[in-house]
Amino acid sequence: RRPPRSTQGVSSAASDVYKRQLILLALFFTGCMNTEIRTEKGHTVVFATLGDMNYVAEDSLYGNQVIKVPEITQSVMDDGGVLAFIERPAGEDRPQRWSQLPQYTLVFNTPAYMYLSHGLGLVRLSYQSLENIKDAAQYTKDKRLKLVIFE
Repeated sequence: RRPPRSTQGVSSAASDVYKRQLILLALFFTGCMNTEIRTEKGHTVVFATLGDMNYVAEDSLYGNQVIKVPEITQSVMDDGGVLAFIERPAGEDRPQRWSQLPQYTLVFNTPAYMYLSHGLGLVRLSYQSLENIKDAAQYTKDKRLKLVIFE
């Protein structure tokens, strides 16, 4: 016997679960120097070059950058999400690539955790460390941030 038409098939239900997982991953910056915006295949891609921190705590254990992103509309807030990636420029022995946030950086003497949150018209890139965030903030300065915005 066939299920009623209002019941989703297994494939459609699995797709919905996958979409919700992507949105949950995404839920996990005015320090911006310039931006580039593209709209592709049902999502918008915004590129921003990271600048100086907007806020650093006195003990340097926390800081953030806030970037205005008018493409994050109420529709994105209600039904969509934002994925974020930090550019890893090409080097002599490695190709250019993008690292997805959140991430725990161990390449510094003072490891730090970086994550992105978004609100209506903005994103905030936050840095936290048990020692200090200065190395991580210096590393990301002048790097490109790629935001993939889904409605």
